[in-house]
This record gives sequence, structure tokens and C-alpha cells, in this order.
Amino acid sequence: MEQKKVTLSPTEIVDPAGRDFDRLPVSVQLKRLLASQARAVESVQQIADHVGAAVEAAASRLRASDGRLMYAGAGCSIRIGVQDGVELVPTFGWPVNRLGYLIAGGSRALAKSVEGAEDDVTDAVSQVENLEITKLDVVIGVAASGNTPFTCQVLASAKERGALTIAVSSNQAGRLIDIADHGLVTTTGAEVIAGSTRLGAGTAQKALLNVFSTALMSQLGRVLGNEMLCVQATNAKLKERQARILAGQIAGLDQSRAYQLLNELDWDLRTGLLVASGWDRKDARDALAGERPFRELLGSG
Repeated sequence: MEQKKVTLSPTEIVDPAGRDFDRLPVSVQLKRLLASQARAVESVQQIADHVGAAVEAAASRLRASDGRLMYAGAGCSIRIGVQDGVELVPTFGWPVNRLGYLIAGGSRALAKSVEGAEDDVTDAVSQVENLEITKLDVVIGVAASGNTPFTCQVLASAKERGALTIAVSSNQAGRLIDIADHGLVTTTGAEVIAGSTRLGAGTAQKALLNVFSTALMSQLGRVLGNEMLCVQATNAKLKERQARILAGQIAGLDQSRAYQLLNELDWDLRTGLLVASGWDRKDARDALAGERPFRELLGSG
């Protein structure tokens, strides 16, 4: 991979205005920290159009395929990525086998630092090969500095294999942005505590990944209105919620009948909505495999 001169990331700069931080009253420290957090979220808002383009590209790549959504990174960045990914299973019913993680230092690095892991480009290549990444996959590389060697190599190797690549960084000048098909840069600037990217940059990463994956799940047919269609009904409360959603969406269907229908369908709410709208059960399940936005599908029956 071609090397690019690495310049100091904005997140590593020491802000002269913060030299007195440790001498401030706790209430003032908190106000500075919270103001930085608010600016981090605003930095995501400023690139909403770019995030939207990445969502649409990812939806197109993943729709009606075996393609996987994969997160790559080191340290705090990949911990935030893993947190986003694992929540897609209970919240949106995204299949576990369609998720993947490329973690510098392996899974043990999620709880404890692994020395030198973020610089190990050989491991990056091996992980891409072991996961057999293909053109069906979407790989999101997360790195505040945009220059983490492991993450840059993962995206470069994944791109060579045809995957759609997305970079999440707080450094416009980072190599990661140059490598990715979609570079998403949050301009969080210097941290309140210099170099502590778990602060502003980390909040921006969390917010960006959260809205990205939520919009993606909507585009892939797992949301109707502002309600989740694929929450796994693992307890009585969630079964009642599914029945309320079904009864609320279908005119003339009471909650008792909705509960009965969902029970017959093994608590598959999307199939229940289509069947209650007049679809044949097999046709409904075949249509759902196409992963179109659900409102579009519901209106086509």
C-alpha cells in the first residue's frame, strides 16, 4: 500500500486554551467537557448528506444478498464499532452471520490493550483473508486519527477484494479517507484532554455509527414508521409490543387477534403485517428476502 506522509491529527493537538483544566472547579470542567460533546454531535450533523450517501451505497450492496456489515479498527474506535454492531441483532433482527469485526489485537483487545496491535498490518491482511471478505460486504474502518496502520490496511485489502469501504475519522488529511469509497470526517478538533479520543472524537464516532446503522436498517426493511419490526420477541413484554404494532397498523385488527396471528407465525412481525394485509404467507416471506424498505413493500401487496 502506498505510504502517505503522516501529519499530526487534529485530535492530537494540545489546545493552549485548556492548560488550566486541572485547576478548574469540577462544575467548570464538566461544562467544558459537555460543550465538547455537543460540538462532536454537531460535527456529525454537518456531514449528514455524506453519511446518507454512504447509507444508500451500503443498502444497495447488502440488499437481498449474503453480504456482511463489518467494523474495523483499534482501541477505543473498534470498541465503539463493536457496540454499534452487536446492538443490530436484538434491535433490528440483523443476522449474526451477517456481522463481522476486524479488531487490532483480536477480541482480547476489547477489554485490554494489546501492545503494537494497531501497527500490525500483517494481522490486518490475515484478518481480511480469514473472513473471506468479498464484493458483497461493507467494511467500515473507524480511526480518529485516520492513520492507524491496522485500520488503513484492512480497508485497503478489503477494497482490493471488491468490498464497499467506508471510513469514519476526525482527520480530513488521514490516509483512511483517501483509501475509502466513502470518507466520513467529523471535525471534532482538539480534545479537552489532549489526545483522549474517547471524548469528542469518540462521541462523534458513536453518533455517526448509530445514525448510519439505524438508517441502513430502515432502508433494508426493518423499520415501519418509527417502530422496530424485527425486535426479537424473547419475553412477554416484547410479544405484547409486537401485537400492539400489528394491531395499530392494520385497520380492524384487534390486539387479541394480532397476538394469535403472530404466535402462529413464530413472532415474525413483518410477515404478520403482510399476511394481515392479504398476502399469502409464502409470498410474504419470499418478498421479505428482497430487503426493500418495508413501507414500499407493504404498499405493493
